Amino acid sequence: MSSMDHSQAAGTSHDDTGFHWPSLALGLVLLLFVLAQGEDNGAPGYAGMTGLILLITGLYSAATRRKSWMRLTTRTAAWIVAGVGVVLMLLALVLRLAGL
Repeated sequence: MSSMDHSQAAGTSHDDTGFHWPSLALGLVLLLFVLAQGEDNGAPGYAGMTGLILLITGLYSAATRRKSWMRLTTRTAAWIVAGVGVVLMLLALVLRLAGL
C-alpha cells in the first residue's frame, strides 16, 4: 500500500487556480439580473441589485467558509464583500428617495 493521496491516484486534481465554468455561468446569470433591474429602475436598480448579490454572496461565504462564485478565500474578504453590498443597497435607497 503506498502513501499516495487517493485524489491523485484517481487522476483528479483539486487545483483551484483554473477556470471554473459553473462560476462563469452563475456570474452571467447574476449580471443579467443586474442589467434587468437597471433597465427597469435606472441607477437605483443597478446599485440595489448589485448590492443584494454582493450581500448574499458575502454572507454565504462567511457562514459556510466555502469559496463562492467570486472565489472569496477568507472570511475577512467575505465580510468586506457583504459590507460593500449593504453600502450599495443603502445607496440605492438614497437614490430612489432622491427621485433619480
